[in-house]
Amino acid sequence: MIVDELEQAWRGWADLGSALGDEQWRTPTRLDGWAVRDVFAHCAPAIGAAGAAWNAPPAEAPVTHSDDAAELLRFFQQPGGVAHEHAGDIRDQAVAKAAAAPAEELLEAFTVTAPKLIAKMRETPLDHRIDYIGVAVLSAREVMRILLMEAVVHYVDMATALDMPVPGPVAGAPLRTIAHLLTDLADPVAFIDAATGRSKTPVLPVLR
Repeated sequence: MIVDELEQAWRGWADLGSALGDEQWRTPTRLDGWAVRDVFAHCAPAIGAAGAAWNAPPAEAPVTHSDDAAELLRFFQQPGGVAHEHAGDIRDQAVAKAAAAPAEELLEAFTVTAPKLIAKMRETPLDHRIDYIGVAVLSAREVMRILLMEAVVHYVDMATALDMPVPGPVAGAPLRTIAHLLTDLADPVAFIDAATGRSKTPVLPVLR
């Protein structure tokens, strides 16, 4: 189940952060301008926001974007979308949060808040409608897929920077789910042609 995969990934973050020394928190990642601490500061608030969403009544509006995480992510990636227009702002906010919050506070999102949220997620129907950051209404299942994508992709960013095993604790079902999600972002015919050597038209990246 998707909730099991999310629990596995967030536990990996908790274990990674718990083992870091001061210098490791400051390690630059392959993301331009992002250190490990900044990546934690980017992802930690999402857990608190998700907790508020899961504890709220179901969204009154019907689901949007075909109730599909991939469709919403494609919307964000389109020219002029959030991923392109606000990438710098997102980084700057993470850096500022990292500078203002102690590492212990960032880590608590994964060691304390995340386990409580996972318990709430387990008792919530997968079709529970969630207002996702004010721009979409998705089922709990699809929001969890987005949360898992962030957890898997950014875990690999940090582990690579720290010379830790990859995929490490996100191996198995979490990694497969996100590989499938990212595949869904590509044009299916273009992806098949590229994957089978029938076209040299680039189809990647599908997400930034």
